[in-house]
Amino acid sequence: MRSSAFLPVITITICACVALNSCAKNEKEVSFKSGGMTHTFAEGSESKIKDFPLPIYPNAQPTGSVTAQGDDQENSSFMMLSSADSLSQVGDFYSQKLQEDGWTIHATTRMPKMVNISATRKDMEANVMVGLDSEKTTITLAVSKELEGVPKVSDEPYTPDKLNPPTD
Repeated sequence: MRSSAFLPVITITICACVALNSCAKNEKEVSFKSGGMTHTFAEGSESKIKDFPLPIYPNAQPTGSVTAQGDDQENSSFMMLSSADSLSQVGDFYSQKLQEDGWTIHATTRMPKMVNISATRKDMEANVMVGLDSEKTTITLAVSKELEGVPKVSDEPYTPDKLNPPTD
């Protein structure tokens, strides 16, 4: 799994989640084309993505979604949900349901206020992030199609040089 290649996508998703969750509750959707991809941002209770490959938590309300679809079949989808159920209930649901649905779980990180699950299935990578907010449990679901020809991240240790100076 190329988790370091997926990291920028997750970062963008988190920023989009914060932006969408801080907006008013009225229904909105915005689409635009950039770099050969169509990006769609939606917010509100009607922001479910049709045929989303990850399970949707039964007691959750959608709060927003982001899709990026390219001409070359490259695509990424993100869905944000919220639930009144506990962090452990939601985290346990995703741990069990992903396996039942044929996903291979590669990593699960459990902290007092967050559960993060990374998984793959066929040609897809997925990330489930469940966080405890002061009033609710937030769920961020991210799916990206793996593309052939994406360079593998080097296993060699970083060595600073003139083009890549040390950062500290």
